[in-house]
Amino acid sequence: MASTSLLNRIDSHVQGLLADGNEKVWSAATQIARKFKLELVDTIGTTRIVLKKKGSRTVIKVGYPAHNRAEYAAYKALECSVLGDLLAPCLGLSKEGYALEMQFIPRAFPQARGEYYWFNPEFARMRDRLESHFSFIKRYNKYAWGADFHEENMRVMRNGDVKIIDYSNLLADMFSRSSKTTVEGAIKGILKLNFPKVDIRLTMKDRIISYRDNDVSYDVPVDPQRSEAII
Repeated sequence: MASTSLLNRIDSHVQGLLADGNEKVWSAATQIARKFKLELVDTIGTTRIVLKKKGSRTVIKVGYPAHNRAEYAAYKALECSVLGDLLAPCLGLSKEGYALEMQFIPRAFPQARGEYYWFNPEFARMRDRLESHFSFIKRYNKYAWGADFHEENMRVMRNGDVKIIDYSNLLADMFSRSSKTTVEGAIKGILKLNFPKVDIRLTMKDRIISYRDNDVSYDVPVDPQRSEAII
């Protein structure tokens, strides 16, 4: 687990890089990793880069504070619920929000040909059902447009449990649009809502994604279907 001191040092360094508006986190990703003796894990995301200390069981997401604060607040609000069990745990947040520590989920989703995850109707139905259970948060976050739970935002534990590793969109718009939004306020706001009464199980085994809730079950093979995709 990273120290609060490390998160805050990364925080200060990134603020300095962005201060004049000429530097971007992505273009400085390698430099940031070297400075803090971390490995660069991912730069695919549109709002953050992901760093990791060799052998560590956690990662550090570096980027826009709105997304880090949103993710941290969402996890802390949901962590004692069934929905929280689906999320990769957030463990720490830097003072200004430029650095977030999260549990490292070791296995990526299996590779598939083409745009299988986007256009396969079985996966889309499963994803939409999963996202629907988080839609109650829209009663607090009036700006929310969706959870964005696609395959690059999910990874797999060694026991086969699937965890969502990027769920900042649940609250990011609220943090981006309103300077009055705080982590503490967002947590309290969500906790005032009526959570859905649902049991959910999401796993991956032998290239099959299995989803179960109180009323619906899906078993989605990762290999692309040969039939025409339905959007």
